[in-house]
Amino acid sequence: MWSPEKHGWRAAVFATWCAGLIAHADSAAAKPAPGVDEKLRTGVSVDPGKPSPASAIQNAANDTVSSASRGGLEWDLPARQRGGLLLAQGIFDGAKKTVRADSPEPPASAAADTESGAVAGALRGLSEWRVPLVRWGGHLSTEIRAEKAGDQPRRLKQTEIADIKGASYIWQPWFALVSGGLGLVISKELRSESRDLTADQPPKTSSTAATGNGDVTLFPVSRFPFNAYFDVSDSRASGEPSANDITSTRFGIRQSYRPLETGDNFIASFNRSTLESLSFGRDTVNALAASMNRNAGPQSLELSGSHTSNTRSNTGERTAFNQIYARNSYRPEPELSVESLASLSSSDFRLLSAGVPSDNRSSFAQASTFATWRPEEDSPLYVTGGARMFRSAIANNAGEAQTLSLGGNLAATYALSRQTSFAASASVTQLLTDAASRLATTQTAYLTRIGDPVGIFGANYTWNAGANISNQTGLAEGMRKNLGGQFGHNLTRSVTLGENSQANFGLGQSAGASFDSVTARALTLGHSANASWRLSSGAATSTYVSLLGADSRTSGTNANQFQMINFQVSGQVQFSHSSSAAANLTVQGVRQNTPNTPSAGMPFNSSGNLSYFQQRAFGVPRLRYSVLYGINESQFKSRLQGDFNAPRELVNQSFEQRLDYNLGRVAMRLSMRVARVEGRPDALVFFQMNREFGGF
Repeated sequence: MWSPEKHGWRAAVFATWCAGLIAHADSAAAKPAPGVDEKLRTGVSVDPGKPSPASAIQNAANDTVSSASRGGLEWDLPARQRGGLLLAQGIFDGAKKTVRADSPEPPASAAADTESGAVAGALRGLSEWRVPLVRWGGHLSTEIRAEKAGDQPRRLKQTEIADIKGASYIWQPWFALVSGGLGLVISKELRSESRDLTADQPPKTSSTAATGNGDVTLFPVSRFPFNAYFDVSDSRASGEPSANDITSTRFGIRQSYRPLETGDNFIASFNRSTLESLSFGRDTVNALAASMNRNAGPQSLELSGSHTSNTRSNTGERTAFNQIYARNSYRPEPELSVESLASLSSSDFRLLSAGVPSDNRSSFAQASTFATWRPEEDSPLYVTGGARMFRSAIANNAGEAQTLSLGGNLAATYALSRQTSFAASASVTQLLTDAASRLATTQTAYLTRIGDPVGIFGANYTWNAGANISNQTGLAEGMRKNLGGQFGHNLTRSVTLGENSQANFGLGQSAGASFDSVTARALTLGHSANASWRLSSGAATSTYVSLLGADSRTSGTNANQFQMINFQVSGQVQFSHSSSAAANLTVQGVRQNTPNTPSAGMPFNSSGNLSYFQQRAFGVPRLRYSVLYGINESQFKSRLQGDFNAPRELVNQSFEQRLDYNLGRVAMRLSMRVARVEGRPDALVFFQMNREFGGF
């Protein structure tokens, strides 16, 4: 029977041999050779022109023992290989300790040969450093563009672009992923003779610019990935029409961490974006952000903070924003929940208004909590309550003002029936300003009834009615009482126009009356109408169109009028196998006036895009025709507000036609665009030829 006391040295040799095979498995599997069967059996490749495996093992063993005696071999190996050696050595030493003094030992020469061969097999191939595969590619491009922007002279520009890029990993893909690229931009420009040319705008110019980018991600699939990147780009190399030559430099880092045992999540990041151009100088945005999320039983916590700043060299304008936000949710049972919020924000502006600089500083702090409770899941009683603190401080060229308000509220709703409900609420607010202090209270009661739908000629008719009474104290005008009532009804109908098409129509009307002890009587009458159409025919065709109109008029005290028209279209339509269209457009007009501020008309605001694509244009294979229309009359993203992804200039409206043709790895594009950029007209004709190479 086998026992570790009698066969301990054999167990040690076997463990050492196994550790070597495990550590050598990657190398053995990665390089199949003619002697693959022998390699799988012994871990050593067979080469007919080289010594036998036994001799190779013996030689490697001698080298191993000799190097190990110097104490430095294993530290030249990667961590995983060193671990295999230490594991084998530990097993071997442990096995030797179990051998008794009277245990039979093998011949010294046989034991030495076996042990040396095992170690050599474990080490062979471990010190090999395999060069990782590199995915690479690039392109060569020639561009010619003719442009006329606003009152600027016409420009004719030729640009040559070359870049190369690649991606790979360091050691192992799970350890580090890397990518990067280098590029060169050579540009020649000819401006038309014009009195608008200044001394720093010669008729002929040439320039050269270098571009590049790099990205590294450490431990990409771990719980603590780290990413760093940089990017230097030139608008002339973007392949897109641009009103100005802009150089963009971006840098950023991001670290995230997720503990193993909990569902927490921590993220911190920094991003810097700099735009440079002869037209506006240097525009720099810095953005620092951090956040964390934690879930522990019935509680969840969110905490975030950010700092953003923007500076502009040509105007001296600058902005800075700081914000800290915290949110805590507590839900011990379905019938009870508590939401608590806290935020602290500050801003510092120095902006130009009609060429005159103005400074503005502000800070806001608020904290609130809101709780909901229902005795039972189907209980008709629903109770809410909360408290709030708000503090503001605003300073500008005219002076400084501070306010502080503290308040609390309690409300309850009781469902008398499925259609009727009653609600009551009370609140108290302490308001403190630089000039006064005031305590205000409000008490309100509501009664609401919603009628059951009634069918009328295929349409659904619904109605609702309500009444309210309120009392306020602590106001500047003293006690204030209000009594009001309202009634509304709606008519809706859906019509099926086909298997995949449906239209919906709706009409609404509401009337309300208010009797106030301070502002006397007020009457409000409102009307609304809407229509929508939806088409859905598989994944290729899905369209939604809607039109909404609303009108509200109030007479008596605080008389005013309000009108709104809203039109939306979205979706995509596949006309044939080679033509399609897509849309995402919103047009809205709003008009509001009072006796003191009459409105001259209804201004419209539009945003969105429309597009049409035609494959095999004019019957030519691989020729594509595109029509693109975009409009954006409101700039939602602003670098002044700290958005480092926002563009410097806003393209208000753009209409572009393109012809694209591909021949192998050569791509050509001819584009014509008319646009409004920052309110000025811009016209452009653009041609590009691009040749790609590599496999990136």
